[in-house]
Amino acid sequence: GHRTDEVNVLLEENFKAIDDIFNDLVAKTGLPLQQVSHAYHKACGRIHSVFNHWNTYGHYLKVNRKQELRRLGNIEVADAAQITPAIRAECYKAFRAAFPDSWQEILETFEQVEVRSVGPQTVSQRTQELSK
Repeated sequence: GHRTDEVNVLLEENFKAIDDIFNDLVAKTGLPLQQVSHAYHKACGRIHSVFNHWNTYGHYLKVNRKQELRRLGNIEVADAAQITPAIRAECYKAFRAAFPDSWQEILETFEQVEVRSVGPQTVSQRTQELSK
């Protein structure tokens, strides 16, 4: 329903206090605001999304193919070669090892940027885009 002006003022004042707390945590921890916010929501059980890092990594791998294949080191994969599930799994493992403390945040940020950069799409269009 419609909120009263009194409720809006109360919300605005308290949101400012929450912003101040988050900014203080950013300053004290050196973490980005997004990571502090995510940690807060995760700690309080407010995150109910089932973000699938494996699926996002598949798209990340397509976009950053050469970089990710180089991470494998001694495994030779031709540039034009089909990336098999086994190669994808090895790339994913190497990616997580390369960024042990931030791989999830990297993939979540990548997904957010990708979603914003393609503009509004239907679920069907987005599914087709991810399948490419």
